[in-house]
Amino acid sequence: MTDSEATGYDCLTSRLVPEGELRTFLLDCFEIADGELFIGHAERVTDELRSYPGDAVFAAFCTYDDQVSGHFAMSVSVGIEGRLADRVGRHEFAERFAASFDTYVLYGDTEPPGLWTVVLPDGSHLRAAMEEDEDRYVLYAATAPIPGLVDLRVDEGLWLNR
Repeated sequence: MTDSEATGYDCLTSRLVPEGELRTFLLDCFEIADGELFIGHAERVTDELRSYPGDAVFAAFCTYDDQVSGHFAMSVSVGIEGRLADRVGRHEFAERFAASFDTYVLYGDTEPPGLWTVVLPDGSHLRAAMEEDEDRYVLYAATAPIPGLVDLRVDEGLWLNR
């Protein structure tokens, strides 16, 4: 029996991850069998689901979008059963993703409105503020520098926002 309810992990990544590599990562990360995972491009989910029985249930259901821009190259959304949330928490998921793909990962959890957590490939994390416009995501401030984003304003005061 699981202690956690089903949940979802949504994130933005600074690099594109091919679907096959994403599949391998998710299977290993959540320690599930191939048949327990659905993965598909956000724009093609309906078509891709036609190849499964109508009553198919997946422990992890992942969609991704490689059409984002700004400081990010891809969005990933993973809906998971509670037993998987018990295995791997949201922050740990972002840490593993960042380390596995040498990317920085932005996600939200308990931050104040308008702020996000960014995990770097080395496992360090910082708080960041971002502007969103449709599928364009641009960071404008962070509590520490992010490699490759030389014009990003550093504002340690973002930690003080509750």
